[in-house]
Amino acid sequence: MNTATQSFGYGLAALLFCIAILGVCHKIKKAARKVLKSQQTHKDELP
Repeated sequence: MNTATQSFGYGLAALLFCIAILGVCHKIKKAARKVLKSQQTHKDELP
């Protein structure tokens, strides 16, 4: 029973770790889009 509980704990930790990585990647993607959009508007302003 103890090994099963430990295995479940490791699986849960791995799942939470993956969710955290996906969350960070999503934030980075949003920030990158924001930066790219701001650069595009500056390009439009140039003569």
